Amino acid sequence: MKSRRKNRRLTIMGIASLRIGNEKKSVEVYIANISKGGTGIYIHKPIKVGTDVHITFTHRDIEGGRRFEDQPGAIAWCARCGSVYAAGVRFHATP
Repeated sequence: MKSRRKNRRLTIMGIASLRIGNEKKSVEVYIANISKGGTGIYIHKPIKVGTDVHITFTHRDIEGGRRFEDQPGAIAWCARCGSVYAAGVRFHATP
């Protein structure tokens, strides 16, 4: 079966912070994969499809400094996966 994905997906293992809707506090999520259009996450509670979120990735730059990247998006899907939930975040288009 041919993939219908627009962008290549990179499988990774990482941690990010997710702010759901207008909540001030973020929750820790585990990153499963990422592409130009979105990311797959694991989270401890379900999130309704269509909910706006902001995900903050932390990584090291080439000099070893810490960088934070905040990306707005929306929950595209969410399903129970064992004792956690797997979800897809579709990034909002940025100019």
